[in-house]
Amino acid sequence: MTTRPPTLAPGRYHLEVELGFDGDVQEWLAADQSLERPVLIRAISNPSPERGDQFLRAVRAAAAVSHNHLADIFEAGWFQGSVYSVSEWTGGMTLADRTSAHEPVSSDEFLPNASGLASALAAMHQVGTRHGHIDESAIYFAAAHPAKLAAFGRVPVATTFEDDTRMLAETLERSLTGRPAGTVLPSQLVDGVDETVDTALTVARTGRPDAAALASSLQSAPSHTVRPRAEPRWSWRWLVPVAMLTVVTVGLVIFGASLVASDSGRRSVPTPTQPPPLAVTTPPDSDPPSTPPGTDTAPVAGGSVTAVSARSVDPFGDGEEHDELATAAIDGDFETQWRTESYLDPLPRLKAGVGLAIEVQGVVDGVQASGIRDGTAWNLYWAAGVSTSLEDWSLIANGTVRNGRLDADVPQRENGAWLIWFTDVPASPDGTFNSSIGEVRFRP
Repeated sequence: MTTRPPTLAPGRYHLEVELGFDGDVQEWLAADQSLERPVLIRAISNPSPERGDQFLRAVRAAAAVSHNHLADIFEAGWFQGSVYSVSEWTGGMTLADRTSAHEPVSSDEFLPNASGLASALAAMHQVGTRHGHIDESAIYFAAAHPAKLAAFGRVPVATTFEDDTRMLAETLERSLTGRPAGTVLPSQLVDGVDETVDTALTVARTGRPDAAALASSLQSAPSHTVRPRAEPRWSWRWLVPVAMLTVVTVGLVIFGASLVASDSGRRSVPTPTQPPPLAVTTPPDSDPPSTPPGTDTAPVAGGSVTAVSARSVDPFGDGEEHDELATAAIDGDFETQWRTESYLDPLPRLKAGVGLAIEVQGVVDGVQASGIRDGTAWNLYWAAGVSTSLEDWSLIANGTVRNGRLDADVPQRENGAWLIWFTDVPASPDGTFNSSIGEVRFRP
């Protein structure tokens, strides 16, 4: 029995293939029957009036900007209680899909597309429009097509143009290295990437330059094309050394046979003389080097940074989420963990997110968290103190968990509080959605 697709857009658009959810936005490959072309439908079923209006404002603002590296938007509006947008179909592959398929961006295709995406973002900023939520899933990048910034209408996590630029720089760096931004310089890992690319992305991650400056830096970076070594071509001259080797080999075989046949086997083979065994000198007993008094034999986790307290932050839910488990994320025991509730629906359909806030004493240059389920989408915030309002926090970094951990180099902050905020959590085998944090460490 075939399930009839939902009615999310006007009748001229026939929904063909459900692609899944981008947060609370459902995506479909559809056919524009009037113009006979494939299109991408993004829709939110029965959103709140505020969320629906925010979606449409973001989509319409993006539609007002024309750029080769921006996905074109054809139509948007309310339809039977839902909001929708219709945009160009670029092949359906995102930068996140390429990363998941272990298909990294090559050095040859990186510079023109990275500078183009930065230029597209600059064009949006020039007319006062922010994207608000840039990561690998927001960039469409099918083979043989220019990369395009898309996914307009997401729940925004960036509040400034600087946040937008920083999120794009972090995403571009991850696309090259396959690692969290700031972990390793792209030029040290990827052949053909110049050190000026390292500088451009590192500076942009601070949020200081604007998107236009990032685009200019990437456009001026030299390109070192890596060309595969040409395969050697056949030559008749190869026959000369081959023939010589053949003659030598045949001669050795004949000579060896003659030695075996002579002297009726009376030839004796000299036996190698065995050298005398080496004398082993046993050093006098000595005590191992002593550890100076008061010195730990193992490094102290966190260095000079101390985690003072931890608590859950759930302003869009019931106000707390397994708060009794919060300190398990800072107790030094990787077997204990703080965890979210198990949701029956994807997290973005229920609320804007949930997180864990940790107050610290000391200067922090990096944040690490382990025991997180792969596929968890996260934002990292800082504030002078713990607050239940996201407006009081400054967005520092964002990404998606791979290999069970989060690792972010951050602009130096002294004391205050850090918020690890989950915007999406993966599905479990039982059909629920949840994630966790085993242990959080702060690098001084």
